Amino acid sequence: MASRWGWIGVLLVMLAAGPGWAHEAARIEQACTELVLDYAYYRDRPEGDRVAELFAVDAELRVMGQTYLGREAIRARLQDAARGPVFRHLMSTVRIFPEGPRRATGVSYVTVYSAAAGPLPRALEQPLAVGEYRDIFVLTEAGWKIQRREFVPVFAATP
Repeated sequence: MASRWGWIGVLLVMLAAGPGWAHEAARIEQACTELVLDYAYYRDRPEGDRVAELFAVDAELRVMGQTYLGREAIRARLQDAARGPVFRHLMSTVRIFPEGPRRATGVSYVTVYSAAAGPLPRALEQPLAVGEYRDIFVLTEAGWKIQRREFVPVFAATP
């Protein structure tokens, strides 16, 4: 029932905003989808500075029971990643829900593969995890950014 009322609220915002809202909503969806895809791309490189810039200054990232508060904590999380395992985040089913001109939410599915560091190509193993990112996006002075991102595992590799 809550999601039904959420859609009614979005519909009311769209009606109140007039005919320009559909165009603006499409621009919001595109900008937020790019953030989702850029996160996977830069995370897999790993480019900690580029990942951190996708987030608002006071953002929150929740991954596997750990919480990182603020852009600097997110950057620090990836500081030594270049010497660690090789990751690939395969994104699919990206859905963005504009809630107004300055806020949107989103859900995107991810399949994560990981292998020990070393020369490529690495041996292919089962995915490390399959899950979804649940995001809140906000419009900042620097453009659209991720305000909150949470990874929610749906399937995990068995030991």
